[in-house]
Order: sequence, then C-alpha cells, then structure tokens
Amino acid sequence: MEHDNFKNGAGYFSEISIALRRDGYDIPATEDGLLTVSMDGLALCQISDNGSVRYRDADIGSAERKDALYQVTQEVETVSEYMRLMEAAPPLKAQGLDEKYKQLADFNGVVLAGHPTSYGVQFVTWDWDYGRTGVSHGHYMSNYYEAAKKDFAVRSGLIQKQLLFSPEQLMELYRCASNELDNNFNLTCEQEKSIDNIQMQIRSLVPDLDERLANSQTISPQTEQTM
Repeated sequence: MEHDNFKNGAGYFSEISIALRRDGYDIPATEDGLLTVSMDGLALCQISDNGSVRYRDADIGSAERKDALYQVTQEVETVSEYMRLMEAAPPLKAQGLDEKYKQLADFNGVVLAGHPTSYGVQFVTWDWDYGRTGVSHGHYMSNYYEAAKKDFAVRSGLIQKQLLFSPEQLMELYRCASNELDNNFNLTCEQEKSIDNIQMQIRSLVPDLDERLANSQTISPQTEQTM
C-alpha cells in the first residue's frame, strides 16, 4: 500500500533521515530511489523521492508498528511541507544576519524563518525591529518545525496560547484515555475508535511520549524526615 505526498526538492532524503533518526527510527539503506525505514531491526516502510510512503501489510503486524507507521507518515508530511516552503520562500533580508535564512511566514510584526544546515533545516521566530530592517528576540527551535509554527502563531496573535496544550498536558490526556480503554467503562465501538484516534493524534504531537510516560512512572515522591 502507499500514502502519497507532494514532491520535494533536492535534499529531501537527507532531511527526512535526520527527522526520523531523531524519532528513534533506523535508516539502513537507500536503494532504487527508495529510503528504507526500520524499527527494532525490522523493515517498517519505504519512502520514495517524491514523498510517498510505501509499506507491506505483512510488515505492520501490531498496534505498536501501526502507530509507528502513522508517526512516520506524519513526519514525512511535515518535512514535505517545510521543504516545499523553503524552496519557494524569499531570502530573509535583515541587518546583522550572517547566515542565509528563508522567510517562511510574516504576520503582525513577527517572522518565521528557516535556515538550511548539515543538521537539517533550523527554524527561528523573530520580532521585526528597526523599522523592519532588523530582527530581535529570537526563539530558536532547532529543527522542530511544528514547534516553530506554534511559536509563530502565538507570538503573532494568530492563535491564543490558551488553545494550545503542552506536552505534559497531552501526556496526562493520553494517560486518561488509556485508563478509559483499559477499564472498559461500557464503551461503544464508536467511542473506543474515537479514543484510539485521540491517542494517535497525541502521539503525533508528542514524539517522545513513551519516554515521558516511562519517566513519570519511575519518579517517586520524596518525603523529608525532620528530627
């Protein structure tokens, strides 16, 4: 089977490899125009140079691997989006910038920029300053594009900060959803499917969710004894 995404410019394989390795996936080989993605030493899917995700049903044999395929597909779509924008965006012209930045978005005195590097595209938001000839108060987001978009949306006033959930809040929502499913509170099939979709969406928003959940279970409260 195959999921299609739009075509990207040169460097796409390098960019998606950086993003997927950051998420814990292995990239063992690139052959015949296909990038292989592995999980726990077993092939999960392949990505073509036009941004499509290909997989075999036989390779998706568990809920965990199904979730992983969904995460990879979401990552491919994200990288496809910003690579397309980077290719079409004009240079960011501002005094004091030594590096080459692309202007990806500009609204209400705030600019979102991307900078291609050997570590992947790096993102930052700035306030325009000095009569829009310079920038200041940079929020540097490394190569986390979704975080950069959220920061831009909040800083520019496109969205209220209260409408966004933090990773910690999403983790608690995921935990509550899991408890609801595990205890089977007379849920209908539709309700179970809805909760499952919510969990998948949370996983896409919090890539290190499993690590966060594991860490939260190993932390025990400390009590102080006084004499």
